[in-house]
Amino acid sequence: MLVNSALVVALASLANALPSGLLARVVDAETASQTSYDFIIAGGGTSGLTVADRLTENPKVSVLVIEYGPFDQKEDGVLVPGAYFPVPYLWLPLFSTPQTALNNTVYGVPCGRAVGGGSAVNAMFFHRSSAAEYDAWDDLGADGWDWDGLLPYFKKSETFHPPDAAYAKDRNITYDLSAHGTSGPVQASYPPYDYPGSKNFWNAALRLGIPTIKDPNAGEAIGIFCLLHSVDPANQTRSFARTAHYDRVISARPNYHVLPNTAVGKVTFTGTTATGVEYIDRASGAKSTAKATKEVIIAAGAVHSPQILQLSGIGSKSHLQGLGIKQLVNLPGVGQNLQDHLVLTVNYNYTNNLFPNGGSLQSNATYNAEQRALYDARQPSAYDITATTGNLIIFLNLQNTTSAAKYQSIVSSAKSLNPATLISSTDKAVLKGYANQRNAILNNLIPAGEAIGDISWNTAEATSIYMTRPLSRGSVMAASADPLADPLIDFGAGTDPTDIEFLLAIYKKNREIMSQPEIKVLGAQETSPAPGLTDDNAIKAALKAALQPSNAHECCTLAMMDRGQGGVVASNLTVYGTSRLSVVDASIWPFVTGGGPQATVYGGAEKAADIIKKRHGI
Repeated sequence: MLVNSALVVALASLANALPSGLLARVVDAETASQTSYDFIIAGGGTSGLTVADRLTENPKVSVLVIEYGPFDQKEDGVLVPGAYFPVPYLWLPLFSTPQTALNNTVYGVPCGRAVGGGSAVNAMFFHRSSAAEYDAWDDLGADGWDWDGLLPYFKKSETFHPPDAAYAKDRNITYDLSAHGTSGPVQASYPPYDYPGSKNFWNAALRLGIPTIKDPNAGEAIGIFCLLHSVDPANQTRSFARTAHYDRVISARPNYHVLPNTAVGKVTFTGTTATGVEYIDRASGAKSTAKATKEVIIAAGAVHSPQILQLSGIGSKSHLQGLGIKQLVNLPGVGQNLQDHLVLTVNYNYTNNLFPNGGSLQSNATYNAEQRALYDARQPSAYDITATTGNLIIFLNLQNTTSAAKYQSIVSSAKSLNPATLISSTDKAVLKGYANQRNAILNNLIPAGEAIGDISWNTAEATSIYMTRPLSRGSVMAASADPLADPLIDFGAGTDPTDIEFLLAIYKKNREIMSQPEIKVLGAQETSPAPGLTDDNAIKAALKAALQPSNAHECCTLAMMDRGQGGVVASNLTVYGTSRLSVVDASIWPFVTGGGPQATVYGGAEKAADIIKKRHGI
């Protein structure tokens, strides 16, 4: 075996320069506690691994990532789109509080729990939101996090792979190369296979006047388009934070440590300066402490990042007192502002559906075997598409979803509501921030016509409706001082009645699409949630009974807004009232974007890494 002698010398030199223990990569609790790190990252998900990768590009910088979950075992359920099965790496069991506007129902809360986090368990859709949404973030106090400030990082995060030209023409795939990156860690591609029913869906949408989009990732995302996926076309497997920001670099990064299967309990401080973290071995329950000489970075996701801050004494005084936790910093916005995309599944029976379709892998063993053989031979197959999903999606704004009169009525009614009656917090700053968010969102619905929701058909038994512009707000609050106890998760789903009006409008548009001749010829008959109902109130009651308040897109619980508006994090990512403590995950968003979060989380983490490096002169 040939060995690069220069590399050997460099690694030997690096070993002498780094603290003892820093030639490992996956470390145990004892090693982590005995090693002094420059940075500790609480959470090894999409954002945490991205930031760790970028910080450790400098061999003199040492980083410890602590992840609650394990490494995946490279199962087909993780890597192969057509075998998609995320359950082993979800945070289970995890439940919401009873949702008061949804018949007091309790719902599961889907969160990734693995090295790679949400990127290991998501459906691999990889698209951005409209520029106006990011621009509104900037207006709310997230200075520099507008479209122009994020686009270079969106491009930095990805390597875009254009599809075969003939296939793209046949399947109506268009794109703007100038909007994409060519050398980033995450591989982005279009599935090279599709079901015949997709053309029916496309043509039904066009018949209704729904516009096409050249590339939704270029800043305008209203209309129908083919979904980009985080899939490496070299082998048609999931490209995610573990492969892109850990496996890709770890052999040459002795300064990059990961401690899996470990819960971060709290941040340790000297005064209000973060000095490290206390962590708990999930198997033994043993507690240890690790030190960070430069910064502690929170990246545990919108459900668990606020819990960590609250257990560290950062949050609402009355809440912390109730848990017996001494307050370090008064930030009542910690844990407030929870948002997600609401999901409604509309089910159908067919008398004449096309074969194959999005359900054929599950229902036809012969077809499944044929397609798996093609996949294993690196030929286009149904295994290239995320299981039970389709390739097309329609982003809808309110104007194109309902009549002009109804559109005006919904917006007018929303503007007349008193924001203070719609959320549980009574803190003046939090209420002010919420009111400003509502105004920004509603104003974007009027002149710009930003998306309120999406419709996707898997060409089989279901369309999926996503209500992506919620005005309702929830919260995540630590239930006890025990770091291993689940927090209280209240989505607040439907507490603003405007959300149900949005959902009704999208549902009715879905009915229109599925009744067009191109779909009607397939004999589609709705079986749930509201077949045959025509009265709006009856339909809304049925929709609320069938609604899921989460699409695993939780965000916004540590909002990057002015402190006087209930903000928790400044635009440089530091937590107000502290030093050497920052947050880099989707909890910092002021409000949820219309598109799936994955591409935005990667782009935001790339930007975060640059901000942190600049702060420390790296």
